[in-house]
Amino acid sequence: MKYVSLFSGIEAATVAWEPLGWEPVCFAEFDEFPSAVLAERYPEVPNVGDVTKMNWKKYRNKVDMVVGGSPCQSFSIAGKREGLQGESGLMFEYIRAVREIRPRWFLWENVPGALSSENGEAFRQLLSEMDKLGYGLAWRVLDAQFFGVAQRRRRLFLVGHLGACPPRRRTH
Repeated sequence: MKYVSLFSGIEAATVAWEPLGWEPVCFAEFDEFPSAVLAERYPEVPNVGDVTKMNWKKYRNKVDMVVGGSPCQSFSIAGKREGLQGESGLMFEYIRAVREIRPRWFLWENVPGALSSENGEAFRQLLSEMDKLGYGLAWRVLDAQFFGVAQRRRRLFLVGHLGACPPRRRTH
């Protein structure tokens, strides 16, 4: 599986997916320190930098997934709760990337506060936009402590699949 990573940070997704053979096609990270980590750890993967300046269409038909978590501070209950007026408004850049690339899958990660930010309007906008693009959607809040990480860290995961998902196979 080939993917584009937005708001890459130090790229936890690639660390998790490397053993599966999944391949990053590019990273999009703007901040200096995480960009230096990416350059050192993944020198063969380009970092395109600022998501607001990218034409994502060149990745259409070249990747299977777009992954990323737009900045969460404005959604976080520990933050100022600025919603989409703050940095969390970069969520629309994530939507634009998915619209231009049209991957089979996308994965968006954020803090659980995204569900209640602006009385739920911000998350509703995200769901509405992805639905208009033809994605089937599912989301869950998961806690890292149940996945072998020695900390309580709850995160919201939204997964989208382009078109109808295949029917589940019977397991018994």
